[in-house]
Parts: sequence; structure tokens; C-alpha cells
Amino acid sequence: MGDAIDLKKISILGATGSVGSQALEIVRAFPDKLKVVCLSANEDIEGLAAAANEFKPEVVAFTGSDGQQKLASMLPDGTELIYGKNTLERAVMSVDTDLVVLAVLGIAGLPAFFSCLENNIPVALANKESLVCGADVAQKRMDETGTQVLPVDSEHSGIFQCLGNSYDTQDVERIWITASGGPFLYASKEEIDNAPVERALKHPNWSMGEKITIDSASLANKGLEVIEAFYLFRMPADKINVVVHPQSLIHAMVEMKDSSVTAQIGPVDMRLPLQKAMLYPEMCKFSMNKPLNFLEIGTIELLPPDMERFPCLKLAYDAIENDVTAAYNIADEEAVDLYIRGRIRFGEISGIVEDAMAKFAGVHPGSLVEIMDLDERVREYIRQKN
Repeated sequence: MGDAIDLKKISILGATGSVGSQALEIVRAFPDKLKVVCLSANEDIEGLAAAANEFKPEVVAFTGSDGQQKLASMLPDGTELIYGKNTLERAVMSVDTDLVVLAVLGIAGLPAFFSCLENNIPVALANKESLVCGADVAQKRMDETGTQVLPVDSEHSGIFQCLGNSYDTQDVERIWITASGGPFLYASKEEIDNAPVERALKHPNWSMGEKITIDSASLANKGLEVIEAFYLFRMPADKINVVVHPQSLIHAMVEMKDSSVTAQIGPVDMRLPLQKAMLYPEMCKFSMNKPLNFLEIGTIELLPPDMERFPCLKLAYDAIENDVTAAYNIADEEAVDLYIRGRIRFGEISGIVEDAMAKFAGVHPGSLVEIMDLDERVREYIRQKN
């Protein structure tokens, strides 16, 4: 990084989404440490233009299909607009960046993740789908290049912190990932299966985008986190356990071989793990939320997850066992989209995922091209059936 006065150059991909917007809050909080050099968005032209005019990045990347000319007219002088084919990869390579905050939604972030790995650009990974779909291919690239990948999910950040800011699980017996239980924690299976979108979007603790909020309601998001932990921390799937914790204060626990347990506890605020990743290895005061007061917390509940009411969680373990994690994620993306558009019931999401996993059980992509091809095939299969 050079002299202490140098600013850490940050690229934020998915800057107008929930995580990207919070990443910009971190930049605002530390103007003497962070500088934005690249921003991207897919649809929100106004939001992207506003951020560009505030942070004056060298490059803005737009992955949407329409509105490039409008966006270009709204950008500040000196900011280059990139769009078209391979937008995110080109944007990342066009600037000198110290860290890419990958907050793009879904498998769309995978090519940019691979580009970062191939060019040894450190990544703050908020896009769990990159590992879930990249699977063995991404894990191999990470090993080959030694590129620094910092977890942003509160759970994986928690595990990382419990391990002393490392991925070393040599002496680990078990990893515990917590789940809030979402809006349907105490609902019957019939209520869950027929729940309207409005209810599924009412998460009790976290404020997130639509897709991840629906996934939290079905526990598919927790399934994706189990898969991400499997690839990040190299632990057997049966050593990665989920425990329901409605208060969402404990984000992760690591049990060592001597049965001692370390827990990471923090406020319900995604900006904290974001700050840790963006400023890593430096630790700075977190001023956007008040510290926890353990005398005010009261009860902390830990409950077993119900795999019958929330089958998407069990399917995630099946996906690891059968090496179909990409199909799991892609099918879930399509199913959630169908649910949001009123085409299927909430209870049908898991069935669509399970069907796609069975259909593509023998397909094991060996490259980025093959993963993206599988993405198209799974989506086409689901659309033809629904």
C-alpha cells in the first residue's frame, strides 16, 4: 500500500444493491482510508449516477440492457463508462484497485470473481453464489493463485474471526452457522407453503434485497451459506451445522477438537463485517451502530432447524454430497423469481430446486464456460416446465 497516507482503492460491484449501498456507507465513514475507483450496477441508473457524482470513480460499469446514453450524460467529468460484453471483468481490469467488493446478485458475479482470482486482485466476497456455482473450479483457482478472499457474510466473517482471521481449520471439530429462522420460524408447514410474497419479505431482523430475503424465509440462504463454508473452510459437510438463533447476535461458532467453543457475537448490522473486510487487516472503531450491551440482551435462544418445514436447507447438504451445488443455486434463483412474480407458491420453490438437482446430477462443470453453460441449461429447463 505504500505510505500511510495512501488511500485503499476500492471497486464496488453491485453498488446500488443492499450490500453495495452499505459498502458506500463504509467509504463515507472512512474518507481518510478508502477511495472508490470503480462502481457498477445493473438497473438503477439514477442510483449509480448519484454515487458516481458523490465518489468520483475513474470507471462506472453498467450491465443493464438499456439506458447507457442516459447514464453517460449523468456522470461527472473524468469518469469512464463501460458497458456491453464482459462488462464487469473489463471494469475490474481497467483500474488499479486494491480490493473488489463483490456484491453483484447471483451467478452474474461469477465471471468477475474468476477475473479477480486470475489477476490476484483481493476480493471482499458478498456474493456467495460465486463460490456455490464456482465450486471445485473456484476453489482450485483460489489455491493456484493464492488470491486473498475475505468473507463478507456475517456468518463466514464470524467463522473467519473465530479462527484468528484465517481459514485454518486443522484443529476444528465443528463449525456452527446461525440462522434467525426468518419470518416463518413458528409458522405451520401449510402457512409456509401458501405464504404470500409480502409476508416472506418481512424479515424479523435483517434489511436485505428481495432475493436474499425470500431465501432467508425458505432457509435456502442458510443452505447457500453451508455450501460457501464448505468451500471456504474446507470442512466436511457433516461438520458444518446450522442452529436457529432468533436474536441474530451470535453469527457463528467454532468448536475445537478439545471441545472448547469460540463464538463471534455482534450487532445485527451487515456494515460491521463489510467494514472488517474493506479495512482488513486494520481494525477501526465501528461507529454506525451502538455496541452490544449484554445486560440488556436478556435471552439468547438456540434451536434445531426443522428440515421438514424448510426442505431447502436439507437440499443444500444433498447438493454438496452429490456435487450439484451450482444446479442448487441456479434453480433457486429461477424458483424465487417465479414466486415473486406470482407464478408458483412458496412451497413449490424446494420442489423446483430438487427436480433440477436430479435432472443435472451427472453434470460437473470443469471451467467457467461450462458453469455458465449449465446456468443457461438449468434456467431453460425450469422455464419450460413452469
